[in-house]
Amino acid sequence: MERKDFLGKIGGSIAFTCVACMMAACSKDETTTGGTPGPITPTPAVILAVNLSTQLLLVNDFVSDKGVIVVRTAAGNAAASFSAFSNVCPHQNNPVTFNKTTGSFSCATHGSAFSITGAVTKGPATTGMGKLTVEISGTTLNVK
Repeated sequence: MERKDFLGKIGGSIAFTCVACMMAACSKDETTTGGTPGPITPTPAVILAVNLSTQLLLVNDFVSDKGVIVVRTAAGNAAASFSAFSNVCPHQNNPVTFNKTTGSFSCATHGSAFSITGAVTKGPATTGMGKLTVEISGTTLNVK
């Protein structure tokens, strides 16, 4: 085999391989967004579901379950009519309870107290309670 024939066959094989690789890369199903995609934010899971047909009927009614306290703060079944908090005191992670009569939260372990909005009204806690998201779907209140 002459040098000219050898180089022609090698060159043709390389060209064929390159074209095949480019076609395979172009045939992949990709979606172009026009920019750099950001991180995917997972949808938070429902921590607690409450049936508004049977629970939280009156202002200051509350449900305490699964590490969450949900309180009805106003009439109506809009999300703004409810507040939900972690039932853990931010001072030293002890349980917090809701007092329906006073409309406030308290931690019996060290005496911290919190308003209906979760703000500190009495120490030793220096930060408010952990607020959670409330969503209404029909007659179900979901806490996330």
